Formats: sequence, C-alpha cells, structure tokens
Amino acid sequence: MMKAYFYSFLKNNRIKVILLVLSIALYFGLAVAAVSLHKSIPGIATIPLKSIGVQTIIQKNGKIPKRMAGAILPHSNAPISKGELDKLRQLAFVEGYDQGIFFWQFDRSVFKAVLGVAADSAIFSDLLKRNILQGEFNLSQDNIIITDDFAHKHNTSLSDRLEIAGSTYNVKGILKANLTGNIVPADIYMDIHQAEAIIRNSEEMKNIYQFPDGEFANVIPLRTDPLWKGDKEKEIKAITKEFIVFSEKTFTGEVAKQLSLLSSTGRTLFAVLGGIIVAAFCLMVLFSMKSREKEIALLRMIGWKIGDIRRHFISESLVLLLISVLLGNALAFAALHVVSRQTITMELPWDISAKPHFLPEENSIERVIQANIPVHYDYLTFTSMTVLFPVLFLCLNYALFHRLKKIKPSEYERRT
Repeated sequence: MMKAYFYSFLKNNRIKVILLVLSIALYFGLAVAAVSLHKSIPGIATIPLKSIGVQTIIQKNGKIPKRMAGAILPHSNAPISKGELDKLRQLAFVEGYDQGIFFWQFDRSVFKAVLGVAADSAIFSDLLKRNILQGEFNLSQDNIIITDDFAHKHNTSLSDRLEIAGSTYNVKGILKANLTGNIVPADIYMDIHQAEAIIRNSEEMKNIYQFPDGEFANVIPLRTDPLWKGDKEKEIKAITKEFIVFSEKTFTGEVAKQLSLLSSTGRTLFAVLGGIIVAAFCLMVLFSMKSREKEIALLRMIGWKIGDIRRHFISESLVLLLISVLLGNALAFAALHVVSRQTITMELPWDISAKPHFLPEENSIERVIQANIPVHYDYLTFTSMTVLFPVLFLCLNYALFHRLKKIKPSEYERRT
C-alpha cells in the first residue's frame, strides 16, 4: 500500500471518511447488539419460571362448577390422569418431573389457595425446603406449611391449627413471602394424597368430573433439556389438546414486542439504514478512484498492474473497515451494558397465577414481573460479525474495481 496516497486522500476528505467510519461503526454496534438481544430472548422469557426452577408448567382445561363452595379445582387446573402423567414423564426432552394438586378452598370467612405436593418430590419439596422462614418442612400426619403472607393476613403462627375441608391441620412451617413469583401461588402446602382425598370428596367436583382411577394431578412442572431442538409445546399437546403449556414460548412474543430494535418496525429501519450505509460506502470507493485518476494513471505508466492497484485500494478499505469494526465493538459493548441495566415487564396469564378473579382481595395479586434484561456478551457473535463485516464490504469494494480498467494512461494524456 502506498501510504502517501492514502494519507493525502484522508487529509483532503477527512470529513467524508470520518462520517463513513462512524456510520459503519454505529451500524456494526447496532447489528451486534440486535443479534445479542435476539439470542437473549429465550433467557428473558424463562425469568418467570426460574423462581420455581423449571422451564415448563403444564395444566389442563377443565370445567366451571355451578357453585363456589368447599374445595374447587380452578377451570384451568382440571385433573390429569395417571396415563397422561406417564406419557408426560416419558417425553424425550424431560429431565425432571414433579406433580401437584392445586385447589381453592372456600370456607365461610376465609379463602385458601392450597397446593398438595409429595414430601419427597424433586421440584416442589426442594423449593419449599429452601424457603422455610420459621419452623420445619413437614407435611406428614396432617401437617401443613403456610406462607408468611397468609400468616400475617390471618394472624396465624406456628403450632396453630387450620381447618381445611372439615379437617384440622397443624402449622409446622412458615415460608418466605411471594415464594414462586405468583406462579400457581398457594397460601397453604399439604401432602398431595390428602389434597387428592379432599378433591375426590368435594361435592361440587364430583358433579362435574368423573375422577380417574389411581393417582391424578393438575399442576405438572418440568425441567427440560435446553439442547433439545424440537417443539416442546407441540409434543406435549400431542398427548391431549386440552393441556395448557406455560414455557418460554408463553412470554417470547411479549418480550420481543418490548425490544423495539427487534420489532418489525425496527427491522425495517435497520434494513433501510444498512442499505444507506452500503450505498455510501460504494460511493466513497468510486469517489476515491475518481478523485485519484491522475495518481492511478501515473502508477500504470510506471509499470503498476491493475492487480497491484486493486491490492492498494483493498488495503486502504481494509484499514478503514478495521477502524470501523473496532469502534463498533466498543459501541456494542457500551450499548449492551446500558441495555443490561434496563428492566422488562411480563404479565402472567390468569391461568398460571390462579387466584379467583371474582374476589377483590385475591384479585389484587400482582401479575406483572419486572426483571433486568439478562444480556450476555456472546463472544462468538462478536468474533463472527467482526469477520463478516470487513468481508462483506471488501466484496463490495472488489466488485467496484472494474472501473480501474477504464483509467488508461493514454486517455489521461489526451485529456491533459
């Protein structure tokens, strides 16, 4: 590369060159940030379920009873039979499985949301054990655990006894408030077999359901293989279309809407901006050759070949592109750092935050989750795009070099 020609061109066209370098750098930074955000969407969409430690929750569409009295299954928590449970366990992507029975208990003066779990369950019991605030984790022999919220609301403490469906239970533990981030939010946790007996004996439930033989459940949390590439929701609903599936797919659309850079409008503006920058780069290359026709003609007169001149211009473009990409990387890091400090909101569906909407004091449950955007610096993305951008623009540069053949020393002498 002939540095003198390059420095002279930069000096005489510094404003144009600076604007071009900054434009490419800004576009590169936005492109890397957009790709990083797109890759982060699945991570953002799993935030609501992370409080439980699962990736998927399965429920089932059911029926609405005529009266809200006694023990009631919410209409989105219908019984799931043993046969359906076995099929769910055997799905290829399932790595962890648990089951619970969630129901509403309508007493004369106190509403209770109850979740029956197995004392040795892999997911629910582990969550409860980690969040004991007072007392102990003990669901055997008519024992229950209540949340701190419920304890304060109803002035209940350890060793007190609570009535549920005509039977009394000992309060053995108190859990931290907002245990599961308002996903299937229970006030009381009890043994799953006792919960099953309560539902089977409920007059309202016997009127609308024919309970299956053997065990059943109505809340199924799953830990799934993150490397499994199929459609998990499709596989689950292949068992029965009545399943309601909550997963990252439930919240992905909402997350994408809030990341405006990835919206349809954002993509359109991004494409238009890219086209403008490519056009500006092509014009800059053509202008560079046009403004230095004299130097190019002289170089050809002293024996430079077209290939030598082409390599010279490629070197010039490569230097400018490398500066643009380095600056663009810095801008991308800065942009992602700013984005990582921003919060995103996700509204839980009513079905997954199952509190009775017709009870004002229960309907006031906060269904909006706010969390920082978990942006990660994907070095593979940074590296691949750092290589891709110079290659793309150098290909454009090379495609424009046919103009060099039109600059001939003989024609230049006649013009001068």
